[in-house]
Amino acid sequence: MKKVNVYELPLAFNICDQMLREVERIPHWSMAHVIMNPKAESLPHHHQAMREAYVITRGTGHLIVGGHNYLVQAGDAMVIDHHITHGLVNSSAASLEHLVLAWPPFDPADVHVNRDYEGHKGFDRVFPQPEPVECFDGAKIIAYEFGDIASVAFGWVINDPRRHKPAHYHKKTIEWIFVVEGEGSLELNGESHNIRSGDWIRVEPDEYHALRNRKDQHMVVVCVCNPCFCMDYVHYR
Repeated sequence: MKKVNVYELPLAFNICDQMLREVERIPHWSMAHVIMNPKAESLPHHHQAMREAYVITRGTGHLIVGGHNYLVQAGDAMVIDHHITHGLVNSSAASLEHLVLAWPPFDPADVHVNRDYEGHKGFDRVFPQPEPVECFDGAKIIAYEFGDIASVAFGWVINDPRRHKPAHYHKKTIEWIFVVEGEGSLELNGESHNIRSGDWIRVEPDEYHALRNRKDQHMVVVCVCNPCFCMDYVHYR
């Protein structure tokens, strides 16, 4: 297991002047955590090679993609193909936070600003968020799959001992857990590790693990799996 808190990582330069921190980089993709200040806007831009997936974790905003303006909120995720002009607007008076998955891994030289792009006034689409489903480990999740790159589950762990499931492990899958809200513990190979908002945790294959919440507030997490999550890869003691 490897654990860092994203808010303690150094900021990376970016042309949109956002609070961007790279939290993971592997050969196939990279992941960044981004905070946008109230009423901030990213510059409309596109990529020649990279594809991206935006996962909104806090706040509300407008995601402009290819001429459409989507009203987005925590729990929404969208894949943006290369060559498609896009930008994100924080329409609220609080911070807007999101994860950006890029494949191939993020390359600042592949950010091309569309300075003549006029954008799209108002929003014309509400992003179609999937219905939450019961997860095998007792949590409720909103699940997404981004081709063969990675799968993402945006979910919440409830303080209810009756929902607790035994620790499990994956034979082939690496799992990253990002704690969006709340606090709790990660049971790992029989030991309990405290986790809190902002923690980014890497769980290796064959590590027994389970998320536990013992507080009234739900612990909200984003789980990223590579290869994509598959129940055939889930095993118990």
